Amino acid sequence: MLSQIVINDLSVSYGGKEALTGVSTHFEKGRLYALIGHNGAGKTTLIKEILKANLKQTKIRYITENGDKSDKKLKYKMAFSPEKPVLFEDLTVLEYITFVLKMYEAYDDNHLEKVDALLKSFRLEKEKNKFIFALSNGMKKKVGHIAALALNADFIFLDEPFAALDPISIYELKNYLLAHRNESAFVLSTHQLDIIDNLAIDPDQLHIRLLNQGHLLFNGTKTELLAPEPFNTIEEAYLFYHEPGAV
Repeated sequence: MLSQIVINDLSVSYGGKEALTGVSTHFEKGRLYALIGHNGAGKTTLIKEILKANLKQTKIRYITENGDKSDKKLKYKMAFSPEKPVLFEDLTVLEYITFVLKMYEAYDDNHLEKVDALLKSFRLEKEKNKFIFALSNGMKKKVGHIAALALNADFIFLDEPFAALDPISIYELKNYLLAHRNESAFVLSTHQLDIIDNLAIDPDQLHIRLLNQGHLLFNGTKTELLAPEPFNTIEEAYLFYHEPGAV
């Protein structure tokens, strides 16, 4: 079991431009995280660096239940649903999800039951035998989410998870995250601050990471984020950190 990911002074550059600069933070299994920041802030870059599971990368430590950090299957303890779904569109919904389960060596009765439950929750049960290319963008987004969530991975990263979803699917996804937040670490990279702000969770249990131009500006709980001024909403706090003096 992967219990913690610790990042220490991580910097990443693309073509001479720094995407992340000296980022230090951590993520623990059994917690819900919101990774917030504007376009180009470094949110997706941070997630992708973590997902590489490069054991030679000294800036990112992967800590397992027994302290062993040499597990060659670290990648299979993490799941990812990207902002723009990358799917094999010539497969049916069920064929694609089955492919992902088999790739993660998670094709068994328990995981298949989870798939069935998720298909029902996201109102995709009737579309499970349709080819992915025939689906709407919102449906494709849901397929990506189901494939990631069904794995029951220790760490699940969802990039812009609410984008393109209909209101019922947003409601179901929020309920799923809240109901299962003690089983995995959920890291939500999102611009939709109102959805995060209105999650029915104790603010001490919602962990915020705020990035701006590759720099980590805030690392703490929602309670701590709102406390200084005090702020009434995450949006107010975000504007303060992103543009001091804006509120």
